[in-house]
Amino acid sequence: MNKFWICSLLIVFVVTCLPACAHNCTRNCAHYHHRSSSNPVYLIKKEQTEVKSAFQNCNEHLLVTNTTINHYSDGTRRVYKSYSVLNKNGVEIISNAYDIKHIIHDKKHYFLARKSKQYKIFDTNGKVLNIREYSFMEEIAPNKLLVKCNKKYGVININENIVIPLKYQKFKKVGSDLYLTKLNGYYGLLSSDNNILVKNEYDKIKPLMDTFVLKKQGKYGIADINGKMILPANYDKIKALGEYILVKNDGKYGLLDFAGKYISAIEYDKIKLKRNNLEVKKDKQWSSLFYGLENF
Repeated sequence: MNKFWICSLLIVFVVTCLPACAHNCTRNCAHYHHRSSSNPVYLIKKEQTEVKSAFQNCNEHLLVTNTTINHYSDGTRRVYKSYSVLNKNGVEIISNAYDIKHIIHDKKHYFLARKSKQYKIFDTNGKVLNIREYSFMEEIAPNKLLVKCNKKYGVININENIVIPLKYQKFKKVGSDLYLTKLNGYYGLLSSDNNILVKNEYDKIKPLMDTFVLKKQGKYGIADINGKMILPANYDKIKALGEYILVKNDGKYGLLDFAGKYISAIEYDKIKLKRNNLEVKKDKQWSSLFYGLENF
C-alpha cells in the first residue's frame, strides 16, 4: 500500500511540476533553433571582455571594445561586439555603437558611429550633428564623407554640406582619388571633389592593367588610371594580350602598352605573342615588332 501511494505521488509530481520547471528554464535561458534541427539550442556560458585602445593620432579619447561570446549547448558560439568612446577623463561620450571611426578636421575631433542601423556624426560632447539619416558613412578624403541616404550615394563634408550630390546607385573607389559611379543604370568616373572625368553614359567600365575599358553600345574605349580618355568607345574589341592591350577596329588590330600608350598602329590582320615576342601579320606576311616582354 505504501508503495502504491509513493508511486502515485511521483506520477503527480512528474505531471505537474516538471513541465513548470522546464517552462521556467526555457524562459530564463537564451536559446534558438538551429537551422538544421527543430530542437532548441540553449545558452550554457557567456564570456564578456572589455578592451580599451587609443585612436590613431589622438591622445584625448579611448575606444572601448566590448565583446560578448555566447556558448551554446550544440557546441556553437556567437560573438557580439559593441563600441564606446571615453574622453581623457574617463567620461563616456558614445555608447553601444556597432562601429566607430575617429576623424580630425580643423583641429576638432569627430566620430562616425553606427547605431540602430544608422550612421551618425558625433562631436566630443556626444552630440549628433547630422540631420539626414545615413545607412552608410565613410571618410574618403579630408573632410569628405561618402554616405548612402535613401539608397543613393554621394559625398558630404563634416558640416553635412553636399560635395557630390546624393544621386548615385553605386560609388566605388578604383584609384587614389578616382571613383566608379552608376547613375540611372550607366557608369562613369569622377574624383572626390565632383570633377566628372568620364560621364555616366557607359554600359560597363572595368579595370584592365593600369587602364579602364569602357563599353558603350557594343563598342569599346580606354581611359587611363586617372580617368583621362585615351581611346573613344569606337573600337570593336579591347582585351589583354600578355602584358599588352590588344585593340581591334574594322577588322584590323593594334597594340598598346599597359598604360594605354600606342606600340603599333591599328593596321595588322593579326597580332600574337610567341615566346615573349610580338608577331604581326599584314598582307599575309608574318613579321616581328621586336618588342619582347623582357625589354618592355
